[in-house]
Amino acid sequence: MKSCGYKSWCVAAAYVVLHVVAHLSAQWFEVSPGISLWYVPGGLALALVTLLGPRYMPLVFAANFVTAWLPTTVAWWMVWFFPLLITLGYGAAGVLVRRHLGGKLLPGTPRETLGFVLVAGLAPLVVAVIGTAVYYVKSSLGQAPFGADFWPSVMSWWIGDTSGILTVVPVIMVFVAPWLAGEKPAVDLRRMNARTITAAVARALVLMGTIAIVVGLPVLRDHDAFYICFLPLIWICVHHGLPGATLATLLIMMVGLVSMRMAETTVGFAHVFLLFELAVSSVGLGLGTMVTRRNEAERKLAAAGAKMDRVISGAQLGLWDLNLVTGAVEINERYADMIGYEAAELFPFRERWPEFIHAEDRLRVENAMMTHLEGRSELFEVEFRLRKKDGHWCWLHSRGSIVKRSASGMPLQVSGTQVDITARRRVQAEVGRLLRIIEATPDLIVTADAQGRVIYMNEALLKVCGQCDREGAGKNLRDLLAGEAATRLLGEAFPAALAAGSWHGEATIVDAAGRSIPTSQVVLAHRDEEDDSFSFSVVMRDLSDQRRAETERRQRDRELLQLQKAESLGVMAGGIAHDFNNLLTSVMGHANLATVELPPGAPALMHLAKIEQAATCAAALCQQMLAYAGRNPVSFSEIDLNQLVDEASGLLGPNIGGKVDVRLDLAKPLSPILAAGTQMQQVVMNLVLNAAEAIGTGNEGRVTVRTGDFELSEAELGRQFPGHMAAAGAYVVLEVEDTGCGMSVETRARIFEPFFTTKFTGQGLGLAAVAGVVKSHRGAIAVRSSPGAGTIFRVAFPSLAKKSAPVIIRYEALPDTWKGTGTILVVDDDHIISEVTAHILRSFGFATLTAGDGREAVEVFGQHSAHLAGVLLDLTMPVMDGFAAHAEMHRINPSVPVILMSGFSEKLEHLPPEAIHPAGVLAKPFNRKQLRERIASVIPQGG
Repeated sequence: MKSCGYKSWCVAAAYVVLHVVAHLSAQWFEVSPGISLWYVPGGLALALVTLLGPRYMPLVFAANFVTAWLPTTVAWWMVWFFPLLITLGYGAAGVLVRRHLGGKLLPGTPRETLGFVLVAGLAPLVVAVIGTAVYYVKSSLGQAPFGADFWPSVMSWWIGDTSGILTVVPVIMVFVAPWLAGEKPAVDLRRMNARTITAAVARALVLMGTIAIVVGLPVLRDHDAFYICFLPLIWICVHHGLPGATLATLLIMMVGLVSMRMAETTVGFAHVFLLFELAVSSVGLGLGTMVTRRNEAERKLAAAGAKMDRVISGAQLGLWDLNLVTGAVEINERYADMIGYEAAELFPFRERWPEFIHAEDRLRVENAMMTHLEGRSELFEVEFRLRKKDGHWCWLHSRGSIVKRSASGMPLQVSGTQVDITARRRVQAEVGRLLRIIEATPDLIVTADAQGRVIYMNEALLKVCGQCDREGAGKNLRDLLAGEAATRLLGEAFPAALAAGSWHGEATIVDAAGRSIPTSQVVLAHRDEEDDSFSFSVVMRDLSDQRRAETERRQRDRELLQLQKAESLGVMAGGIAHDFNNLLTSVMGHANLATVELPPGAPALMHLAKIEQAATCAAALCQQMLAYAGRNPVSFSEIDLNQLVDEASGLLGPNIGGKVDVRLDLAKPLSPILAAGTQMQQVVMNLVLNAAEAIGTGNEGRVTVRTGDFELSEAELGRQFPGHMAAAGAYVVLEVEDTGCGMSVETRARIFEPFFTTKFTGQGLGLAAVAGVVKSHRGAIAVRSSPGAGTIFRVAFPSLAKKSAPVIIRYEALPDTWKGTGTILVVDDDHIISEVTAHILRSFGFATLTAGDGREAVEVFGQHSAHLAGVLLDLTMPVMDGFAAHAEMHRINPSVPVILMSGFSEKLEHLPPEAIHPAGVLAKPFNRKQLRERIASVIPQGG
């Protein structure tokens, strides 16, 4: 606004200055007092009011009033009347122009041209008529010496003001009006250079010289040769348009008037020249306007074309135009760029087009075009693949329509656009791939809005909800999920996901069959930018298998813990039994020696027998502890399990109530097993007694004992005997079934634990010992029971059906007088055992050597091997164990027999085939008789 106000004041100030200068200059062109052939102040007043509005009319009056005082011979009434007449006349014309033409007083449209002609012709005419009439009336009253005719005076006045308007107003409207309105100037001085300025000056000089010659030379002036001036005028109009035309008109007028003034031409010639000026103004302004409008139209057309090119380029559109008559196809550069060609390389495009389009798409494209040409579709629209110059395929989306038809309505021309949609197709393919993954995933996925209305469900959730189609979409989450799960999603998960972007939790849903499914849930929030709304996707993963696996893992962990506890107790029991066996060996040995050395009938013999009996019972307890520890006894043989069951059932008869029926269902023949007979008998008796006790004293029931041969695979062993690491092969199975009260899951899980019992009395070692015996024989045991349904114990032992039975060393009882000769090396880290063993051997007639560990034994053996009759070698010793010492002794002298002493033999069972086997094995604890029999079987010597 400040700028507009500043410009308005500049225009007003310029008006005052130009008004004064023009008024003084007009006096030079007067043809009679007060009447000039070129009067500019009227045109200046019209231009000022047209540009700035009627509020500047007082300034017009003031300027005219001041300049009216300049002549000293003017009557007093002229000082105010003519300024008022000019102000009202041209001010009113300016107001009308602003109202109807918007302040644009130039030829242009027919309406604008008519307005310019009316203002330039009628306004001066009205002013001239009124002014001349007033002046004539005053003159006829004798107040002014005016003797000229009225209408010639009007004509002179009108011509003077009109010439002023035609020369001044267009210049102001062309050069001042754009500057005042802040628009682009008519002539951009920044683009002017020396060449353009020189050309403009040359044209102006030619024009000025032409008019000066025409007016100044009498021969040309007498023949009214003004038409010569039209040549440079037209030339200027064509090259410079309306700005050049306005300046050219101004130059012609000014140069012509000056030339006439200097040549002192007649008034008649002046009238002719002014009429010529009207013609020049009409032709110049009209032609200039046409050229300017044409240039403006061309500029707008060029700008529109450039804009269209930018739009097309920005939109990445390829353009095509098909002439259906000639078959010619025109395309733009962008179309060619899409497939990597230059436009010239694609012509003739109509003939080459089939080689670019994909074979699978050709028929579809042709059908789409025919459908549109036949009027069955409003648009030709199709997507297809086109091979690029580099051999790759791109996807294009083409659409177009008929743009030209014949008089009969036949299509003549089709035009359209083409855009590369390869990236979009890839995105669609990726979206499709992701959707297929979502549909194929076992996770349950649902998308809903903030109110819980379902938008999408995947296939897995449809199956869980019992739906075969997408009819779930549009329902509420409360209709699909359990009430608690849906309430938590809507009340907790959705707000949390909206705040943080996601939410994690767990919930239980119910499927169509009413089954509860524990799930982990992830909720993601999505924002729709179009309407600023939110939706939520819920990914639910079924945790049933995971929970089941966790339960099984915890069960396995508990079983492993039980096994570790049992193993730890077994190790402890085995260690205690081993050390206890050593003590019992010493006790029994010394008791035996004392018995031998006392005379028959000595009172102490009875006490020694009691000591030996107690030691034997303690040894049996040690064997039970070793059985629990899973340690194999040293003495094992080929056992017929059927025979053992028959014998055990006979022994158990008195211990089982008369109401309990013991039935035997024994498979015959039955493969033998390699086992310790006493321990196998303990297994059978414990299981049968446990079954009878489960039925209860005084209750009727049945105990069934079964045996059978089975070939069991690893899978079958894992199913029937879970938790046991038995190898596939042939097995003899012992099964004891009762019709008793059965066991709960908790009891069944602990029955093989040591010291666990459900009886009021008892130690709880029975079934634990049974499990230990089974383990020591490389077998497997399992129990199946439930409350009120009885119990079945099932035991499997490796069968000898397909194995060669081991060589069992048997020997007959020897007389007490048996003696031996030679030297025997006794090796044991317990010096008490080595001492008592050596004492007993000396009682048999042997000489003895002793050693405290394996390394010492090897050294002694190396010194005396040539004279040794045998070696008694303990298995478990520090520094060097019995196996290593035996190997070294065999390397030194393999002919010396070696007897290994041990309380268990699992180490002996795992010797590799190339290992050195001992001559015999002696179980601890042993008495004098057992030692003698084992020595006699290995080192036979006469006695």
